[in-house]
Amino acid sequence: MTLSWLKKSILLVLIFQSVAQADNTDSPYFKGGKLDAFYDRQNNGSFQVNSILWTPVVKGGHGIIVSETGAKDINYYGGFVRPLLTHPEWGDFILGAQDVIQGDKNQTEMQGEYRLPFGLGIGGGFVDREANSQDVKFAKISFRNKWQDVNYILSTQWQRYQNQDYAGGYVALYNQSLMVSWGNDGEQWRSTLAYMASDRGEKNLRPAFELFYVDNSIGNVYGSKDLIVTGSLGFRKGFLGNESRLGRAMGPTGVEFSNPQGYLSPNFTRRQTVWEVGDFASFRFTHKTLPNGNREETLETAIYPLQFLLGNDNLLSALFVGVGNTNPNSGQNGVSGLFGYHKLIDNFESSARVQHDFNRNDTALFVSVIQWL
Repeated sequence: MTLSWLKKSILLVLIFQSVAQADNTDSPYFKGGKLDAFYDRQNNGSFQVNSILWTPVVKGGHGIIVSETGAKDINYYGGFVRPLLTHPEWGDFILGAQDVIQGDKNQTEMQGEYRLPFGLGIGGGFVDREANSQDVKFAKISFRNKWQDVNYILSTQWQRYQNQDYAGGYVALYNQSLMVSWGNDGEQWRSTLAYMASDRGEKNLRPAFELFYVDNSIGNVYGSKDLIVTGSLGFRKGFLGNESRLGRAMGPTGVEFSNPQGYLSPNFTRRQTVWEVGDFASFRFTHKTLPNGNREETLETAIYPLQFLLGNDNLLSALFVGVGNTNPNSGQNGVSGLFGYHKLIDNFESSARVQHDFNRNDTALFVSVIQWL
């Protein structure tokens, strides 16, 4: 079973690659896109394989999580399309669907939004968890525009969750250096605060950070409270950029094609690892408070020591080291060291990381490959 799904994931990557190579990569449908695949083996032997096609007009993928603790495998699929990309005079239309299968349990989600050329958008979606009572329906109206150098997005929405109706909405303000957002959907509220220094070239420091907070305790269904703080001394693109952040900031009802999010988890999109966030040195701190009051804190770091001496061009500069620390409310703390290599050569990017937990004597492995189109 495990090998079968691993073969299917590899085949899907090869299909994505053949589709991309069959077209002109200068085409607006592919230029700037990527093929992304990773293998992530956890300390307990469970592992995840994920493959993505990420282009300006299509974003989709597939993955599987194989458990070694007795749980049934999880298969997930998803895709978002933006068919009006080359006709902005017609507006913008985004349509997405996702599916999560575990054993005989199937969860399905669909969402979409049409935006007029002047910024007004109308959208909606639903989540069907079959026999589960946590189905979702939502409808929204949004408006996005720009005032001087400040972009803004305003949205208002209706959401029905567990036969309860909620009103809500989100707002985001951002320019090239700063971004703030806030909003709620009745069952959660989320906010972001981010800063990016000016880009002075790849060989220079470019500090950036993001504070992201989600509180799932405000509604009838009491959930966790999650704080994630990510920072880097050498941000270039990706996770800490506004384009990527909009998906997290606006939530599942945002229908943000730049980084599509959904209610269902897991999904094909992935959060960049801490060593992919930027050059020189990066970190990620997470704090989770569970509904029962227990909490868990995790710190991850990645440092490229030779980049400070040799710059980014040297092959040895791609070596990184780091430490990790997990501090649960109960149980044994985890202290780990990590070592890896992450390099972009032409349009091919790859990374590998080995992380060993000294307290638990466990080793985790992560390998990723990206082909930029």
